[in-house]
Amino acid sequence: MFEQHYEEIDGVRIHYVDEGSGPPILMVHGQPTWSYLYRKMIPPLVDAGYRCIAPDLMGFGLSDKPTDESVYTLRRHVELMTGLIGKLQLKGITTVGHDWGGPISLRYAIEHQDNVRALVILNTLVKTIPIPLLFSLAFRSGRFSSFLIRRMDLFRKIAFRRGWPFRRPIESSVMEQYKMPHPTAASRAGIAAFPKMVPGNGRHPNAEYISEIDAVLRDWDIPVLVMFSDGDIAFKIDEGQRIAEMVPNGRFQIVRNAGHYLQEDAGEEIAQRMVTFLRDEAKVS
Repeated sequence: MFEQHYEEIDGVRIHYVDEGSGPPILMVHGQPTWSYLYRKMIPPLVDAGYRCIAPDLMGFGLSDKPTDESVYTLRRHVELMTGLIGKLQLKGITTVGHDWGGPISLRYAIEHQDNVRALVILNTLVKTIPIPLLFSLAFRSGRFSSFLIRRMDLFRKIAFRRGWPFRRPIESSVMEQYKMPHPTAASRAGIAAFPKMVPGNGRHPNAEYISEIDAVLRDWDIPVLVMFSDGDIAFKIDEGQRIAEMVPNGRFQIVRNAGHYLQEDAGEEIAQRMVTFLRDEAKVS
């Protein structure tokens, strides 16, 4: 559908989509998806005069997939995205982050505030969150978690099914594209690493690193559009409202009849809302 592009960043080959011209929009996916998730949003944004860059995180999509889980840290993901932005010489970025793409894109944003024009936040976390016991036992417990995710492919079996992850009809060919990048246990190290990165309490190594996002956003007067879907059991509407209300210049919108992967359920709608948001902010500025 889109031309494939690659850059080597600090020894890691990163794949990305790069479509259109104009002010850049960086679109970062989360667990366990890839840039394919943004395919419905890119054409309307390009038609509206924006350049859309959608990378595949290390371990996902068509990017390199190291087999050692210890390679995958939140800081490492941020470093690689920072390197890609530098290689592409992107200026005045609007970041879009979903799921783990939220903390990754937002860490870049708060560390490079002079290069960020606006923030779009989709179903994600910006602080420590309580973790359900079953999730913690199944997906955060060392080797057992790795066995379930890598050998049994349990995480993807839960994530890629009809129901709460996708609230609208989805074709089998589309589902196959979501599953395509991780056919073997060796290719799933990045998927197995992410659950262990969730900061369920203040003692977690990522707790301060993620909570700093929440703290900085409270005082950063930058246009922020928060869109959460009404059918996500992981990220609730209340949290999206809280984020939008705490920032100095935030808007909150609910995406109806959409699941966790709201870009799949309502990609064109989300893109049009973004176009309106960015045009309104341009008029103000």
